[in-house]
Amino acid sequence: RLAEEWALIPKAPVIHELPGKVGRERVVSFEEERKYLGAAPGTLRDMTILAVDTGLRPNSELFKLAWANVHTDAKGEGQNGYIHVPGGKTDAARRNVPLTPRARAVLQMRHSQRSTTSRFVFPGPGKSGHIVTVQHSHERAIRRVNKEGTAAGLEKPAIEPFEFYCWRHTCGTRWAESGMDKYTVARLMGHSSPRIAERYYIHVTEPHVTSGFERFVTYLERRIVNSASAASRSVD
Repeated sequence: RLAEEWALIPKAPVIHELPGKVGRERVVSFEEERKYLGAAPGTLRDMTILAVDTGLRPNSELFKLAWANVHTDAKGEGQNGYIHVPGGKTDAARRNVPLTPRARAVLQMRHSQRSTTSRFVFPGPGKSGHIVTVQHSHERAIRRVNKEGTAAGLEKPAIEPFEFYCWRHTCGTRWAESGMDKYTVARLMGHSSPRIAERYYIHVTEPHVTSGFERFVTYLERRIVNSASAASRSVD
């Protein structure tokens, strides 16, 4: 798409996902999150909360998160502390991401319960020293939720399968729904351009759109009334 914009190619090709592939742009609802966290074991639950509250890239940022880059004191850009991302594939990847209260609580708890001297927040047994995948535990958590749903008489799965990466996309979408502008979203997500962050605004929910339009109607009515009052005073 960028090559098309720069007139390097006449038209960007249409690229489709492979059959059966679960997309990364699924937005997980708050209800699905609640069920998932209830079924997720300790480490997976902690990683999920950080993923959905900070938008860190799972493989390159979250799994590799080091204690040296975790700051839980109220200073800088976050009242609850922040995570420093030292870098990535682009200059924009280097950033500070503020913590939510629950993300901060997770990090403080994990730090107080450290059983190893590992420099990583999520240590692993391999050569890397940190966890490199949560695929199996992630899938088990979803199966556990759906098994409970089936036992409760639900006809459809309580949670449709999704990739762990979707927690990052869910975070970006929630930031957009909260009213955060695309420049701030792009900065916090580590995107090189605000245009990349625009995709999160595509998935804002219908209730959010309705609420936003209602605020616009209220604003419009107030301005019209104020304008009429000003006109009336000028005539008097």
